[in-house]
Amino acid sequence: MDDEITLAAVMLSQLPHVGEKAATRVLQLNAARGLGLAEFFRLPAATLVDDYKLPAPAVEHICREAERRQREAQELVGRMVAGGVAAWLPADALYPTRWRERLEPHPPVVFALGAAAALEAPVLAVLNSRTVHERAVSATIRVTQAAAAQDLVVASGGMKASHRIAAVLARSAPARVIILDRGLFAAFGRHLDRDPFGLGPGRGVLDATRTLVLSPFRLCDHAVARNGARRDELIAALADVIVAVHTRPGGEIERICFAALDRGQCVLSWLGENAGLLAAGAISIDDDDLADLRRFLPAAVKECNDR
Repeated sequence: MDDEITLAAVMLSQLPHVGEKAATRVLQLNAARGLGLAEFFRLPAATLVDDYKLPAPAVEHICREAERRQREAQELVGRMVAGGVAAWLPADALYPTRWRERLEPHPPVVFALGAAAALEAPVLAVLNSRTVHERAVSATIRVTQAAAAQDLVVASGGMKASHRIAAVLARSAPARVIILDRGLFAAFGRHLDRDPFGLGPGRGVLDATRTLVLSPFRLCDHAVARNGARRDELIAALADVIVAVHTRPGGEIERICFAALDRGQCVLSWLGENAGLLAAGAISIDDDDLADLRRFLPAAVKECNDR
């Protein structure tokens, strides 16, 4: 992605009152008209309102505050370039194929830091409902350690406790993918080379050669309640195998696992804890199954990985 498109991607992500659906509509209409994203920001207000259905604050942002907003976006791009952060649009080669194929809408702009090659290997995701008990924590540790030992990439969040456990243990895997519930700059601050996902005090060096951090949120936005559900959706959609360690009936993780099963993904329910998931096609697993997690990979993924 060249500098002009990166700047335009950041500007799109910063538009006020424009969420994923509206931003996706912008990209789709641009594609239908053969219009580049940078050109979109030079369109007249009437077109933005009538054709793109943008809200008034976004139109004001583009048409009347263009110079100031562009300077702000350029400052963000400068920080991105200095820290090795990229912006991916759905049409880009590096954009996660699994998101593009499995989610609607998929994130219109994704900010990425680290090892993009992590997405080329089989991915296992570990999911837990918000309230986790000691047995779930212990199981999360064993599942993550087993996945890492079998050369599976581990996908998790990085901020809440159950996610941090997986994120820390996944350092021993060939690679790990961490999906944020906030902006990338909000998570890292000014130190993009330091790992913010540890369990103890202080921050070690981020191994960017084996860690990929992804965020669909504005670079400086802090976490809000609804972001957690979207993060978990993205973690699940990125995975070849999902291990639902603790899944509260009626909760968000259960809903996300049902959606994954509907898409044909493999969902493993720890100790068959959630009867609803088992009825929908999830597979019950226990400690004996951890010796060979790769057998649950889809056949196409196995063939591709064996080449």
